[in-house]
Amino acid sequence: MKVTDLPLEQLDYWVAKARGIDAYTPEGSADLYYVAAAALPPRKWNPTRYWSQGGPIIQEMRIDLNWDTEGTGEWSASIDPDVLAQGPTVLEAAMRAYVISRFGDEL
Repeated sequence: MKVTDLPLEQLDYWVAKARGIDAYTPEGSADLYYVAAAALPPRKWNPTRYWSQGGPIIQEMRIDLNWDTEGTGEWSASIDPDVLAQGPTVLEAAMRAYVISRFGDEL
């Protein structure tokens, strides 16, 4: 499947995989969770929605963000040298670019 076509829940999963985070969906839930530390309860993993999770990835990867650069009405996220992704939100565009940078355009 192309990274650009991934639903947000699957995109979050692939971001976790790229980060080496063991994310899972508990039975009866649609949400993705991870364990930050053994003494802590599981937490939701949603870097496409939570700045506290997606923001550090943007900073670490130096993801360049621009609004509507190609007339799409969406955010563009790029990672040098040649990764470009788009999305309706900054976090979605950035996480798509991040996954592409780690795994390529298709999974």
